[in-house]
Amino acid sequence: MSYLDDLPKRDGNRRIEEQSRTAFRTAISECGEFVVQSEDERDYGTDFQIEASDAGAMTNVRVHVQLKGTGRKKNADGSVSLSIDRTNLNYLAMQPGSIFVCYHTSSKRLLVRRVDGVVREYEHNGKRWGDQTTVTVRFKDDFDQSFQRTLKTYVVACAKGARDHRLHFATHPPKNISSFLEEGTIDLPVPADQQQAAEMLAKLYDNGHDRTISRSFDKFRSILGASNGKFMLAYMAEINLGLNGRECNKSRIVDGINVISSAIDNGVFQPGSLLYCVGNGWLAIGEHEKARDAYNSALISLDQVNTSGIAAQCYKNLGTVMEEMNALDAAHACYTRALELDPNLAEAHFALALWHNRKNADLDRALEHLDAIVWPANSAGTLPSVQGWRAEILFKQGKIKEAFRDIRALLGDRDELDWVWPWCARLVATYGRTSYDSAQDSVQFWDTYLRRFTDDLLAQRERLLCVWLIHANGGQAECDYDGFKQTVADAVASGAPNPAFLWDRAGHWAQDEKNWSEAEKCYRKAFDLSPAEYGYCLGTALNFLGRYEEALPILLPQAKEHQPNAMSWFQVAVAREGTGDVEGCINAYKRALQLDENYDLAWFNLGGVYWNSQNEADAMATWKEAIRRFPTHQLSSKLQRDFPILLTRRT
Repeated sequence: MSYLDDLPKRDGNRRIEEQSRTAFRTAISECGEFVVQSEDERDYGTDFQIEASDAGAMTNVRVHVQLKGTGRKKNADGSVSLSIDRTNLNYLAMQPGSIFVCYHTSSKRLLVRRVDGVVREYEHNGKRWGDQTTVTVRFKDDFDQSFQRTLKTYVVACAKGARDHRLHFATHPPKNISSFLEEGTIDLPVPADQQQAAEMLAKLYDNGHDRTISRSFDKFRSILGASNGKFMLAYMAEINLGLNGRECNKSRIVDGINVISSAIDNGVFQPGSLLYCVGNGWLAIGEHEKARDAYNSALISLDQVNTSGIAAQCYKNLGTVMEEMNALDAAHACYTRALELDPNLAEAHFALALWHNRKNADLDRALEHLDAIVWPANSAGTLPSVQGWRAEILFKQGKIKEAFRDIRALLGDRDELDWVWPWCARLVATYGRTSYDSAQDSVQFWDTYLRRFTDDLLAQRERLLCVWLIHANGGQAECDYDGFKQTVADAVASGAPNPAFLWDRAGHWAQDEKNWSEAEKCYRKAFDLSPAEYGYCLGTALNFLGRYEEALPILLPQAKEHQPNAMSWFQVAVAREGTGDVEGCINAYKRALQLDENYDLAWFNLGGVYWNSQNEADAMATWKEAIRRFPTHQLSSKLQRDFPILLTRRT
């Protein structure tokens, strides 16, 4: 019965994956700059999320990581190249600071590459790489403490800047007449009669006027008395404010928990309902374990047909607690049970929609739950809140037109809801430059936005970059190069963030029009502001203008340090040839081919340099190899036409 010993073999890829994950976790633990917070189960491009730790404090600033493992042979320069789906690159690019990490099994090294660096490299390539299905990522830098410390400093700084910008909107809302009509500003004349005061309180509570009750809390207490059972609704209103994330008085909530708890044993109210209210109180002030225990106790007595409505609410809120405690699967089970008890419970549909959105697990299902919501009249939920989340989910799905449709609908409430402008601006800034179509809709949004917030430099910058994207994709931009350049100059003069990048965009616009003189001027402004990042483009423009002596000292640091790739060495070769340094030119082309053996122009140009230096043998050998590698290239046809005898001669 030897056949029984035929057992499954361990998959080699699985072993490499386990080694990679172990090495990554060890590197994170040893450096102490980040903490692993999650491993994504549904791999759309992110394998890990790591959270930055700043002086022992957790920042809630997270970096998305795609982890790869390989045993393939290293490149000539010691780097390792891997093919990555372009959609993964796009996915990671949605989050600032995202990185690719590669574990090289033979050298036991963890290597890293920034996503932004990969995008920048391909953009400099000049080809329409966005049409490719895969991209090549070259790993060279170690994922060591130095890199992690630098990455942490960068992402924390970015997050703080984004936070400060977001809070600027929250703390400086647009001033308009509707702010004077806010419900909370009403000075409610509470009747001196206890019965009337109790009826008023009950009516306000039933209709969801929690803010009005809170504003008049002391008045109701003075009339009804703190021990009056009917005054309990005032405590519940304060709890509701806390549950809905609105400004509340925590000391009142603690008092309310004590009052409600003391009423459990008096037999007046159903114990399960009161325990549910106690759980709400603990949840409102962030005491999640106490809230969980209270909800579980409530559900024991609420497990009856005639209390299914409250039980559904209790399960929904228990789900919120479990989600706050990062028990996401348990939260999902609670939300689902809530809908089993009450299929129309809007809060449960809303919670499940946000759950799916947070997990990125089933965004279609998230939309189905949002579409099923019908808020009751006294609910804190609103249609704009549904539209806001719908827009985000649709953006994530790449349904740009549908997302902007919800954005436009949401803007109808911009004067009544302070959060609408900043929410929409965040979404459009995040997703508004992902395609030609999104850029067109974004320009319209920013036009409306800037009419309200004229001096918002970030909005001005976003609009400017959308105009550039429309042009870069061959669309009809609203201005020509001169107009774009002037707008960039005005934005920079006003203090727009990252001015070097704006000048770089202007340079690319001029380059698209083959106006190398103007391109050089713009690239030089970018270079002056950030030489390490923008030297390549300036050096390339100088080469096209024949100013090789100027180009060479700019390109060499790029090729040796800042951007050591095949494209940089190619431009060094062009500059070397222009200055008459034939040997340096040949060496630079060879260096480019070491980094990218499929660099077509490097092969053809190297052959040309050999030929011009009267090295016929090396020229023919190089051109033969170029023709073999790129038989359909137009230069192959030209060489075969111009040198039919030489290319067939033995070399």
